[in-house]
Amino acid sequence: MNRIKVIMRICRLLLILLAVISLGFPTLMTASAAGPGDPDTTVKITDEWFWCGETGTSQILVSIVNDPGEPQPMHGVEVHLSFDATKLQVVDADDSLAGVQIAAEGGLFPLGEQVIVQEVDNEDGTILFAVSRTSGASVQDATDAAIATITWKSGFDCPITTEPWEVCSDVSVVDALMSDADGYPITMDETIHGEVCDPAGGIAGTIELQGRYDHGGTMVSALFEDPGCCQLFTDAEGHFNIIPTEFGTYRVTAWKQGYLRARRTGVPYDPGQSIDMGTVTLLGGDAVPDGVIDICDVTYIASRFGGTDVLADITGDEQVNILDLTVTAANFGQSGPIPW
Repeated sequence: MNRIKVIMRICRLLLILLAVISLGFPTLMTASAAGPGDPDTTVKITDEWFWCGETGTSQILVSIVNDPGEPQPMHGVEVHLSFDATKLQVVDADDSLAGVQIAAEGGLFPLGEQVIVQEVDNEDGTILFAVSRTSGASVQDATDAAIATITWKSGFDCPITTEPWEVCSDVSVVDALMSDADGYPITMDETIHGEVCDPAGGIAGTIELQGRYDHGGTMVSALFEDPGCCQLFTDAEGHFNIIPTEFGTYRVTAWKQGYLRARRTGVPYDPGQSIDMGTVTLLGGDAVPDGVIDICDVTYIASRFGGTDVLADITGDEQVNILDLTVTAANFGQSGPIPW
């Protein structure tokens, strides 16, 4: 009898367990049916480069691509960032509110329909930014839609030195979460960190070499109108940054073999200041370096056609051909230094 009672008790427990499981199935199936699809999602932080003592901006960009057959549109996104607070600080975008703010953008949701939660900590180097739409449709597809702009400044005193230096900090996406309008999470597929750099201020610009893809190797000098200062060579993209240590007015000259010089006078500079001289393109064809592109240059290049003479190779491709002759002929009659 005791064995029969035990068996009956076990049977009753099994029946109860089956009933609980069967009651749970509809709920689980409903949740599965209303749950997330599988859109491709990305949160990206843009890189930035600005002079020490000035400001620069990065943006938080969001992308989502849905399967039209099983879409899960986005209605909100939350992003957590970290940065090196000894190198960077966030500039307040709205001093009418308490704390430090970053600027909301309308790339994903209209600005007038946003609910925003944000917190910036310049001591710990963290940023929380969350935004959701109050009304209107969710976003099914977006590519690099800006949800916020961060304005940066240097987190340290800018040193005064002639030695080039650059301080960089990663701006990392520590965590990110997207949500649909029903409160279901959308899986985050990819996060792309940004890098923000603030090098020393100085007299900077870009020198482009006509007829070349590699713009490096141009000598740039910054001279006092009387005493000298310093000189350097441009990088492959033509960029330079000369850092004088004395206050004064400078004459800046760019020179490259085979090209007319460019020059600007009366450039005022205060140590620690950053001056952007913009971009200048040196005109090619001065093979006989007398500051004028004339028949002497054309004759010199033509007489070395098909060879590898370095003076006649204006475009720097290690051969003297129609490219060198054409750029010289196109600049016939020009003389330097050209204005900058």
